[in-house]
Amino acid sequence: MENVLFANVQNLYDNGLYECTIPVASLLATVLKNDRNVATLEMEYQTMLYLSSANYKERNYRIACSQLEAVLKQRKTMWRHKSYHLSDIERSYTQFQDAELRYRIAKCYREMGDNQMAISVLQATKSRTPKLNMLMAKLQLHHARYLTKTEKAAAYKDVLRDCPMSLTAIEALIELGIEGSEVHSMVVNASNMSKPIEWLSSWIKAHAQMYGCKHLEAAKTFQQLNETTLLHHNYHLLTNIGKCLYYYGNFIQAELCLETAARNNVYNMNAICLLAVVYEYNGKKNVEQETLIAPIRTRSTGEFKSPHWFLLAQLAYANSKYERALTYTDRALDIDPRNIEALLLRGKLFGGLGNNEEAIQAFRSAQCMAPYRFEIYKGLLACYIRQKRIKEAHNMCALAVRYFSTSPRSYTMFGGTLFHSSNPQVKKSAKKFVEKALQIDEHYAPGIALMAGIFQHEGAAQEAIGLLRKHVTNYPHPKLFAMLAELLSSEKDLDGALHFYMKALRMEPTFRRALDGFDALTKVARSANAATATANAAANKPSETSAASCVSGSGSGSGNISVTASTSSSSSSNQNANNVTSSGGQSSGSGMNTSAASTASTATTTTAATSGSASATATTTTTASGTMATPCGTPNHEWLLDCEEMSNDALELSSPAVAQEDGDFDTFSDDPFWQDIDVDITN
Repeated sequence: MENVLFANVQNLYDNGLYECTIPVASLLATVLKNDRNVATLEMEYQTMLYLSSANYKERNYRIACSQLEAVLKQRKTMWRHKSYHLSDIERSYTQFQDAELRYRIAKCYREMGDNQMAISVLQATKSRTPKLNMLMAKLQLHHARYLTKTEKAAAYKDVLRDCPMSLTAIEALIELGIEGSEVHSMVVNASNMSKPIEWLSSWIKAHAQMYGCKHLEAAKTFQQLNETTLLHHNYHLLTNIGKCLYYYGNFIQAELCLETAARNNVYNMNAICLLAVVYEYNGKKNVEQETLIAPIRTRSTGEFKSPHWFLLAQLAYANSKYERALTYTDRALDIDPRNIEALLLRGKLFGGLGNNEEAIQAFRSAQCMAPYRFEIYKGLLACYIRQKRIKEAHNMCALAVRYFSTSPRSYTMFGGTLFHSSNPQVKKSAKKFVEKALQIDEHYAPGIALMAGIFQHEGAAQEAIGLLRKHVTNYPHPKLFAMLAELLSSEKDLDGALHFYMKALRMEPTFRRALDGFDALTKVARSANAATATANAAANKPSETSAASCVSGSGSGSGNISVTASTSSSSSSNQNANNVTSSGGQSSGSGMNTSAASTASTATTTTAATSGSASATATTTTTASGTMATPCGTPNHEWLLDCEEMSNDALELSSPAVAQEDGDFDTFSDDPFWQDIDVDITN
């Protein structure tokens, strides 16, 4: 009977019927235990192998772990007795060899959540295969905090010696801080690397640049691979290009690359998750986000991994459902504590809800794992300044500039923080940092906006206007249009200001800053018109009639600005608005105000529906985010992050908050730490 049962157990296992193998093997194990006269060590050992392996295949990890450990003890006994059956079994079933059994035990411990025991089992294995080394490397990287980076890298190096094309191991080694040249040397000198692969050195170089905070250079290297090799349009390569551009802050180009990568492979969760964040930065919150999330709505939550929960969290955040976003973020991090995007989103959410300590903890956790991410330093700087922890804020500024020395983002962020100081000496030093940022990238919008603000502060309003006009010609942006309109308004060019406010509202109808500026401009113009009418009423009637004809006429225009309702002609009239002539000895100042009032009235009539609906939408947005300490659901534009002061209308969660300037607190008044970095820039 025992032999018949054993033959059937073997047949069931060999045919992959693991669920059927478990009860029959269990019955046979009991028979052999109760009848020691017929039981042999070899049959009992092989029966336990089938039983434990079947439980492992069926994901019964707890019982499988216990049975596999018992099998290892039986194997030691057979090894001491020099049983020839042991060699026959392991030749027939390679998965029953010692290394494979220990691998399965470690996997069982990992699935049960006991990662330290899993590491101990793997470390006790004398002869580790590449599969065991990779598992141990991942476990040590994620869970062995007591190990140094060099010790964590050792297992990955063992993988490369046997499998030099393990790109995962290559990327992990570079992320751990191993020099790219050393990794390349290990790959080239591997025993089974008979012929070098042409593109591999560029692949390693690009990853070394990416993890070395040289994101733009990494994007160019990956792009060169895409253009010059047969890897053209590979979704892994496109994802890396988009990732580097996203890290650099070029969200428009990152969106294009990530969309292409997601189209090439609709299950590419790396690209899809980054694309969701980029959509939010680019102000695309509804249709695009829903399109990304639609495929996973049909899945059961049992299939969800960390990226799926992060996508749901990002969508909830974009829709101002912050508590729900936090819940989804927690689920993503429970599955994968190294999900950097989830940690950054968690920091944003806690910062916006006013819980700075939790936000700092999230950003610090991300910093330990991904020090090459610029958003971490911006988030920490924001939290520290909100808490008035000036020393830590100083350190964040210095670290950002030193780590991201080839990026305009760090210099612009630093310059913006210095510019908002009440100390004149500190404020003056901000200009050098912004100039350095624009040397790196002359079209960097946040740097352009901050430089315009510095020009305005120095009294050079025309330089600021010229700088903004030049930039918006090729790179239109609603916030830059609004900033330009405010500058024109301060220079009494009301028609030009109205023109750019309307341009801003065409691009973003819910933009509160443009709406408020447009309303304020209309009120000022109407007030000026009323004052002019009162003054004219006191004059004689012929003069009043003449003035009225000047306002309404299109050909005389002696002291007035001629304006039409067409926005296309208003831009040309902006250039002539400053050249106001006088007629009959009368001053042209009143004529300018009257004409602006006429322009504002006409524009208000033609855009009443648009601006009205925009105001209602903006109000709804502000109300929807009322649960936050300050709303954080507004589009996260980079130039706004780096340049504008914090306000209740737009909380920039990953930007430096600007403290109120009072006598008791000044961000950078005591320690002139920026001078050290200033010297580095000069050198």
